[in-house]
Amino acid sequence: MPEEAVLGPGGKSAIEKNIICEPVQYDLGQLFRKSLHDDSKLRPGFAEAWVGETLADAGSRQARYYVGTARVDICSKVGGGETVYRIVPREYTLPEAGTKLLYLAKSEFVENSLEGRNIQDSGSLRKRCRKEVDEIISTVARSTGVTPGHIEQMGGLDFLTTAVLRHTVGLGMLEYLLEDEHVQDIYIDAPADDNPVHVVIGDIGGDIVGGKCLTNILLSEREVQSLVSRFRYESGRPFSEAMPMLETDLVEFDTRVTVVGRPLSPEGAAIALRRHSTEPWTLPKLILRNSINPLAAGLLSFLIDGRSTVLVAGSRGAGKSSMLGALMLEFPLSQRILTIEDTLELPGAKMQELGYKVQSLFVRSAVDGSGGRTADDALRVSLRLGESAIVLGEVRGKEAKTLYEAMRSGSAGSAVLGTIHGNSPKSVFERIVYDLDIHPEAFSATDIVVVCGLVRPEGRQRQVRRVTAISELVKDGEPGQFADLLAYDDETDTLVETEHFRNSSRINAIAGQWSLDYDSALANIRARAYIRERMVSESAGNPGLLKPSAVVKTNSQYWSLVDKLGSGDPGMLMNEWNEWFERSAPYV
Repeated sequence: MPEEAVLGPGGKSAIEKNIICEPVQYDLGQLFRKSLHDDSKLRPGFAEAWVGETLADAGSRQARYYVGTARVDICSKVGGGETVYRIVPREYTLPEAGTKLLYLAKSEFVENSLEGRNIQDSGSLRKRCRKEVDEIISTVARSTGVTPGHIEQMGGLDFLTTAVLRHTVGLGMLEYLLEDEHVQDIYIDAPADDNPVHVVIGDIGGDIVGGKCLTNILLSEREVQSLVSRFRYESGRPFSEAMPMLETDLVEFDTRVTVVGRPLSPEGAAIALRRHSTEPWTLPKLILRNSINPLAAGLLSFLIDGRSTVLVAGSRGAGKSSMLGALMLEFPLSQRILTIEDTLELPGAKMQELGYKVQSLFVRSAVDGSGGRTADDALRVSLRLGESAIVLGEVRGKEAKTLYEAMRSGSAGSAVLGTIHGNSPKSVFERIVYDLDIHPEAFSATDIVVVCGLVRPEGRQRQVRRVTAISELVKDGEPGQFADLLAYDDETDTLVETEHFRNSSRINAIAGQWSLDYDSALANIRARAYIRERMVSESAGNPGLLKPSAVVKTNSQYWSLVDKLGSGDPGMLMNEWNEWFERSAPYV
């Protein structure tokens, strides 16, 4: 790919009442420049968004990779303190003839082919329109003197067709970010044409650790309005000054979208997009990322196996949903699971593929005011669907009262998991008791609170996700009194045992159910920790050991050995498991 200036994408037309609006009539061969801060922005005549033209020098570049035909550089900004995500879409490095060709083809397609079409399913529309766009480009090329040889030099007919579809029925520049497996969150702040897009990226590999990044992308106000119109149309949900919030899912990209507008956002529409993980997180994968340590993973596995009520707490972006998905994989395959959520983040479908019995209940978000089925409705129904573990995507409404009534009466099934906003066990108690109006006595049905947090080791600017506490409710103490089993240590950047870990009422209760003494229960936890530590250590040569399928197989083997040998002799159990692992690891 040439190293010339970067040209801005984003040529989506606004979608309103089934029609993609006509593009603005620009001088076809003209490039537009815009100065913003210290980075000059460019876009070709057919685009609606701007992209920074400053190239990344080798000294500041931390990583380079490609998203389709677009090049991405992760760079450190001059002066430090911020990481920059720079993208170079190939279609915006085309010569003037290519820019004209794309503009004319796009105009012809929009004006004569798209009007009146139902675009609710943009993925299928692309497939149906591909041949038509091929023909339009070929016709325009012949009329403007662009030869087949020139088309090949520009990247070929398939590439040009993809570009036209991306910037008409697709999502334009936003699509590149959504296709980048490293991008986790995308933020478009208002006013859009004054604020570059920000993203959060995950770890790329090697020493490149993810975090917040400023991008070289600037979306125009017209572009943002086009996106908002599309989200409103495809979701079928209202969005106006009377209802200035919209939440929906981009199923094609497995992404959750939140939009706020005037008067809630005085400067205009702002958009946040959160990518769902394409594959469920696992405890071994969280260990590899240093979010937890092996002991914490062993303890959590033990608690889930012991049918505990566990709430995963934390702020937005702290990793609550990732942790909840990993905990779900600690259920045995024999356990029936009911999930209730409004954001489609839990790995129900993936778990079904792995052999789990999972029934997912999808409810409308309360934000859209649509009057659809609520989480409380779904929970009441789920309690009549037979004995199951119940997993709530988020505890935040009146379903909490139904949930705690069920837990206290014993009708909530074998285990209950859920996420809730809160930065400490105490804040979880206060939110449930005071905000959600649950009686303190009813809250005693909670066993464990796992706190996920964003920390800054040694005061660095980069935040990392860590489990900062695994705490149990003190049943015979004051209401809302918790004791940490494991607590986060700043100096070592990991969870460490507390004195209470060796005198836990919850561990003791599970030990009693399994006819174990307390020391045997602790040995059971450490055996589970060893298994996950071994999987992580071997994953350097076999990355598949971090995947959900590997977790299911290794856990199933462990439980099979427990059924055969019992848990009374952890040493013998681990010897048997190690022998199996040595034989089976290459095939797991």
